[in-house]
Amino acid sequence: MNLWYLRSMVKSKKILPKIGKKRVRSQFEFDVYKAIQHELPRGAELTYEDTRLTYTTTKDYIPDFTITKKDGTIIYVEAKGLGRAFDYDSRVKMEMVKLQHPDKDIRIVFMSDRPFRKGGKVRPSDWATKLGYKFSIVTIPKDWFEE
Repeated sequence: MNLWYLRSMVKSKKILPKIGKKRVRSQFEFDVYKAIQHELPRGAELTYEDTRLTYTTTKDYIPDFTITKKDGTIIYVEAKGLGRAFDYDSRVKMEMVKLQHPDKDIRIVFMSDRPFRKGGKVRPSDWATKLGYKFSIVTIPKDWFEE
């Protein structure tokens, strides 16, 4: 086999250029940057990914379990596994639910407390504590129903 053939079989990952200190996400972004730069009027300023605009979407969250206690208070319980069951999108959804429904008593039962990513440090218990969710790992605490 010749060397050219071997090189063509290996996917080469092109290192993308930077704008300032940030590396662009695609060559197309960099091309657009260059085009804007070329047309930019004198005195105008061009920056890359320095602004964050918050947006919300309307979706429905359906808790796995709803418990209505004798006194009428409601507890929602969410069962979360690992992997796709509690991926980034799922965590964002639960963050949005907490932000938009701070009055609801939502608790999470995690299947495991190992880090979200291989080699990662953040565990489900860290995430839940940070957001203020009551949680347990595998078991249902008896005191959840005695409060």
